[in-house]
Amino acid sequence: ERLDDVGPADVVVVATPLASVVATLEAVVARAGRAVVIEVGSLKGPVAAFAERAPAAARIVGLHPMAGRTASGFAAADPAIFRGRPFLVVPTGRSDAAAMAATGDLARELGGTVTVCSVQVHDRAVAAISALPLASAVALARVAGAAVPMPLEDVAGPGLRDATRLASTPLELALPLLAAPGLAEHVASLRAALGDIERALGDEAALRRLLDDVRGPRT
Repeated sequence: ERLDDVGPADVVVVATPLASVVATLEAVVARAGRAVVIEVGSLKGPVAAFAERAPAAARIVGLHPMAGRTASGFAAADPAIFRGRPFLVVPTGRSDAAAMAATGDLARELGGTVTVCSVQVHDRAVAAISALPLASAVALARVAGAAVPMPLEDVAGPGLRDATRLASTPLELALPLLAAPGLAEHVASLRAALGDIERALGDEAALRRLLDDVRGPRT
């Protein structure tokens, strides 16, 4: 929020809720000179659209560390959260080779591994690997909460807690993520997969086939 403090720098990292990403990028780019501006939100379409109209001297790269927690604030910070995690590096129309290299270096310095992908591939992937689990967690929390006549936290074991953890994602992060392109298609596929399980209930052989499909070959 104190953007007047953005002075001479090699790299500036923008980490805000998705709703304020573009406004923050506009303010930062106006002050950052030739610094590499790295944006770390979970959807890159708005970043790429801004980059297309940004000044020609701007250097903007998307970076998405595939790690996170539903808790927020300094008290919830974890210095090890990025170690061993994938970082998706997403070039924009204002990403030169040196800016891309600096972004990859930052990811590796944080202990992550680097994969480069396009904006379109990134956002479609996020719809499946981030937005769909969030939607599933919300649905599961609703169903389980309606089925159990007491607070879930009083009776649920780690399985349900793990499966519904994302349902407590802060609204300023959850709502834009649920607008990820392609999510509706994935939700429809999930509904169809649940229908397969429903039809297999009571049929042990059918259930075994469904379980084997996701467990892979046995060793």
